[in-house]
Amino acid sequence: MQQLRFKNAATFRRARAHRPLRRFADHPRVNLRKIITPSKAVTREQKNLPPAQQTSLVLNPPASTLPPPLSLPTLGTNLSAKEKLKFYYRTGRSYITFYKTGIVALWRNFKILRQVRLRIPRGLSAEQALRAGVLSRSDYHFLRRTRSDLFRIPFFALVLTIFGEFTPLVVIFLGLSGVVPRTCRIPRQIDGAREKAEARRRKSFRDGTISSVEETQDIQDVRKLPRPVMLHVGRSLGLYSSLWDKIGVMPTLLLPRRIQKAVERIDVDDFAIEKGGGAKYLSEEELKLAAGERGLDVIGKSRDEIGSVLGMWVAARKLTSIIDLVCRRPSAWPRV
Repeated sequence: MQQLRFKNAATFRRARAHRPLRRFADHPRVNLRKIITPSKAVTREQKNLPPAQQTSLVLNPPASTLPPPLSLPTLGTNLSAKEKLKFYYRTGRSYITFYKTGIVALWRNFKILRQVRLRIPRGLSAEQALRAGVLSRSDYHFLRRTRSDLFRIPFFALVLTIFGEFTPLVVIFLGLSGVVPRTCRIPRQIDGAREKAEARRRKSFRDGTISSVEETQDIQDVRKLPRPVMLHVGRSLGLYSSLWDKIGVMPTLLLPRRIQKAVERIDVDDFAIEKGGGAKYLSEEELKLAAGERGLDVIGKSRDEIGSVLGMWVAARKLTSIIDLVCRRPSAWPRV
């Protein structure tokens, strides 16, 4: 190999500073054309797909942002003590494999994250880039989920290192679901969180804390919302812990900012869904996630039922505010 010569140390340092980028681009395992962004991958490599399937791929984030499948052994009957020990051992190994797969997926998402960020013009937020057409809904939620999961990794890695195969029990019984990255959440944990959220939402509706919602339809500043409405929105969207309800102290100082961020996030997602063709192109899991973010129930409902309610939400947004929809049941939403 011919040896390169540099005129001075400064030239050498500048050349060396660019070497990692060249090595990354030339790495045999990395194809920049495939990982620039999920939506780019669709338009370049899957042009022959039907239009409906292309729309679905643009609306739905990559599967790597969701938990991998969890396969657990089944416990038979009339097993000996040795066979039961083998069953519990295999169960523990299945959980370890599941968590390892989730962490590897998050690591790969982290590598792609920088490439997606580079597509956002300087001075624009992800929400502004989505509205400008620079990012798709798939890109936007890929950014959101990957960034939030990266913040959870340090504490979760500590829990996984200490408890190993017993991590699912610790997470469920100690209520540590919030510190687990999305790619590492087991089905029981996801279902349990949804059940608690819906039970809390039903109790808030049943207690009649939102009788003044008719007076808030034209209020744009969330800081001017009546306290009962503010608390109901916080409970329905899961913006504060149920521990505050148990101790009898309401975080009214924190809620306005969190509600404002949630409203902005839902508003831009409504825009992306409508622009992308509607809720009918979302996958079943994405429908459940989108409905949960809007304070809608999903347990015991089919994909068509959830999609229908979400479609009603997007249509009703043309007539009223997000706060108004959160404070009403779907049967009371205005019709287009």
